[in-house]
Amino acid sequence: MRKGSGRPMKWKIKSKLMLITFCIVSVSLVCSGSFTYYYVTQMIREQSIQDSRVKLSQNAFQIKRIQERTEKIAEFIISDNDIQRQLQANPTLNEEQTYFQKKAVEEKLKKFTALNDFIINVLIVRTDGEMFSNNAGFENYFESYLQGDWFTELAAEGGNPQFSTPHPFFYGNGVGEMQAVSYVVRYRSIDEPDRGGEPQTLIFDIKYSEFAAAFQQSQGQYEQLLLLGSHRAVLYNSRDKDALYVPDRLEREIDSGQGYWEDRQYIVIYNQSMLKGWLQVAIISKTKLFAQINSILFLYVTVILCSLIVIFSVMTPTIAQITRPLSKMVSAMKRVSDGDLNMHISICSGDELEILGNGFNRMIAELKEHVRSSVESEKLKRTMQLELLMSQINPHFIYNTLNTVIYLSRANRNREAEQMTQSLIGILQNSVHKGDSSFFTKLADEIGIVEQYADIQQCRYPDRFRLEWSIDERLYDLIVPKMILQPIVENALFHGICSTVREDMGRIRIQASQTDELVEISIEDNGKGMSAEQLERLAAVQPGGAAANADKGGIGLANVRERIRYHYGKDFGVHIESIEGKGTRVVLKVPQTTAS
Repeated sequence: MRKGSGRPMKWKIKSKLMLITFCIVSVSLVCSGSFTYYYVTQMIREQSIQDSRVKLSQNAFQIKRIQERTEKIAEFIISDNDIQRQLQANPTLNEEQTYFQKKAVEEKLKKFTALNDFIINVLIVRTDGEMFSNNAGFENYFESYLQGDWFTELAAEGGNPQFSTPHPFFYGNGVGEMQAVSYVVRYRSIDEPDRGGEPQTLIFDIKYSEFAAAFQQSQGQYEQLLLLGSHRAVLYNSRDKDALYVPDRLEREIDSGQGYWEDRQYIVIYNQSMLKGWLQVAIISKTKLFAQINSILFLYVTVILCSLIVIFSVMTPTIAQITRPLSKMVSAMKRVSDGDLNMHISICSGDELEILGNGFNRMIAELKEHVRSSVESEKLKRTMQLELLMSQINPHFIYNTLNTVIYLSRANRNREAEQMTQSLIGILQNSVHKGDSSFFTKLADEIGIVEQYADIQQCRYPDRFRLEWSIDERLYDLIVPKMILQPIVENALFHGICSTVREDMGRIRIQASQTDELVEISIEDNGKGMSAEQLERLAAVQPGGAAANADKGGIGLANVRERIRYHYGKDFGVHIESIEGKGTRVVLKVPQTTAS
């Protein structure tokens, strides 16, 4: 069987690829092993996160229970009428009565500590500084106790009830010491809620060990465990070192509500289901978490490296043999993309690549034919477009001119009718020329068309306007696109001069100036001019909109601008200047080209 150039097909690409199947199998095994390792790693990670979130929820439940019980006891004491009545200072009582009144309050406070073993001290400080505590007789200690930073910071904040940071608390005549977390409530008596002055202060000293106990069983599983207060003060830290988390990122992640985040080294899990904005943070080391499968990872890496060596040694010559014809085609395609359609490649591989190369050669041949056909078609299309533009003489102009001729004939003004008819014939003859001369003409011919057009309009609008010429005769042989002056003069006449009633004579001045390579032809009138908005709308008319513009000034400015740009490029065209109430100036920019 013969394909393409007639050479027998010896090997197909499929047959060649079969030679490296065993390499693909080895890669597949490595990939499957890597996937297994990744899957196990992710499973361990997800399970660790799930277990940690459950543990943090359990810890939060214990801590929240202590918080809630403390708040309930505080509410009970504040709302107990007997306690609040006995707390009030009564100047009518003698010293003995005052002592027993204080003793009664302290006995009631002892009941709260007896029923709630996590509370080691209840202290009420009256507005006059008098102190009531279940630990009676330690007023001097309490005075210095309340000078600690933990209390002064809470007192400075004021506002809602708050828990303090951990601090020392001495008991038993100064013999014992333990860490405590205080709950401070500032309140006013229910009987006198609006009374001015300082409020009373209720303080619960809670065993710090009650909070720490919630973390004892699980702290060994984490790199670090943290309990943070309402202002992110550290209430519990399982390590002596500084916290591993970044506070700014912590706040950012909390706002996301995901419950955890991770980086390359750590997984950070948090729980904020406790009261007063408390937050638990558990930090897991990925190194320790994945230590169990590091040996498997080492084995996987070894297998992958060996596989890559084998694959490279086997596939390199095979790939080179297969890709050599492809490289030739890629190089040829790049040259074709740069515009070189004279390419022809020869591939003698005896497989599908040879067929592909022959197909490429046929494609280039067809592409060359298509480009040639497209160029011819585009030239024909543009020629038809230009002929269409040249055919867009305003039918209203012809209609009005013929009506004027009829009027002059009926009025026996035959000489004027004859003159107008000859001028119209001259304009029409110029517009129907075919061949190359249908697109270009001499500037002298354009001047003649404008003068014939002006003769016609003088019959219709006698003594309303005059033409002024300022063109050097040396420019008469200048080659310009046909019908570029008459449409501008028509616009100046109908939209500038004759559109309003005026007492003075309308003036249309046509001048031309030249530089080394550029000729500027200006048509200036003293008509009504245009506003800035009208100028913007006129400048926004795009090429191709000339037909729509024809009813507003013959072939129109857009028609002239499009034809000049088509012939000479975007550096040439039409520029318009206008002052409302004073007139308009249109400048045509064309290259300096003569018949010679």
